Amino acid sequence: MHRLMARFDRFTEEALYGPNGFYTRGNNARPDSGDFVTSPETSNLFGGCIAVYLDRIWQAMQRPNPFVVVEAGSGRGTLCRDIFLSEPECKAALRYALVERSTHERETAFTNVVSTCFAEVDELPITALKDLPAGPLTGVVLGNELLDNLPPRVLQRTAAGWSELYVIDGRPDWQTAPQEAQNMASTLAPGAPPGTCIPLQLKAAVWVRRALNLLDRGRILLFDYGLKNTADFVDRPIGEWLRTYRQHRRAGDPYTDAGSRDITCDVAFDQLPGSPQIFLQRDWLLSQELETMTEWAREKWYESAQAPDTSAMAARVVLDEASALTDPQGLGAFLVAEWHVGD
Repeated sequence: MHRLMARFDRFTEEALYGPNGFYTRGNNARPDSGDFVTSPETSNLFGGCIAVYLDRIWQAMQRPNPFVVVEAGSGRGTLCRDIFLSEPECKAALRYALVERSTHERETAFTNVVSTCFAEVDELPITALKDLPAGPLTGVVLGNELLDNLPPRVLQRTAAGWSELYVIDGRPDWQTAPQEAQNMASTLAPGAPPGTCIPLQLKAAVWVRRALNLLDRGRILLFDYGLKNTADFVDRPIGEWLRTYRQHRRAGDPYTDAGSRDITCDVAFDQLPGSPQIFLQRDWLLSQELETMTEWAREKWYESAQAPDTSAMAARVVLDEASALTDPQGLGAFLVAEWHVGD
């Protein structure tokens, strides 16, 4: 009998992006019915903070025109929309590329942003692409929860070395890893005891290298969940960092019903090229004027908390959204990586 076998990263690539893949079929992150909710979908405050950041970088770079922003994994275009609606000072110089592999999401994003922000504009400052544009560019490459969806290879420490995860007929199967993969794993997690599982995020590393080569001057800014060091995965079972989601809930193992759920992996940031600065999302958002943006809401709520009217309830919503973005047990614990290029 013919057995269907694939290395885990190749299996996941097909399950997410193949003809019947999770993203190919038009799944998205709608708060009402999606499979996960990202920071841009949580609140337009996130886009407002990104707009502040873009203005600061634009000013620091002596106001280049054009100032190109490439958003990879742009989904439905929510972040792009919120950046433009924030009316950043760099808006006139801004040229924005929405990069999204899913044709459905890419077309939806472009339509949403144009209809919301540029309904009466003849020359649009945005474009929608399937892959990163050609460089060199001056500006910023953005990505929110992008790297966790670039499928990793998965290795497990054994008494004899390292094994690699394959999927055979919907079941996990561990096979002896190639020597170069074993060497990499031993370097990243020296002294790991048998049973330890770690991701090898080669696709994520390649993507970051491409982004670095895209810019002649600028920044790369990536938000994601993960750990600073691969060695920190040693004490975590594989089910904690390799997860599936469907309808806002964990959806079991990733090996069966390919294409029916999102498959995601915590990012090991030390496997990425370059020397990025790493921040907690909570700290980064606060450094980009989040408290200033919500000051009016705090004042309104405190004034009216005893007998809140409609405007006070709207203020409460804003405060709750800010709290969700900075929750140290949730989105606030995400890591933010920033690379400087051409400084």
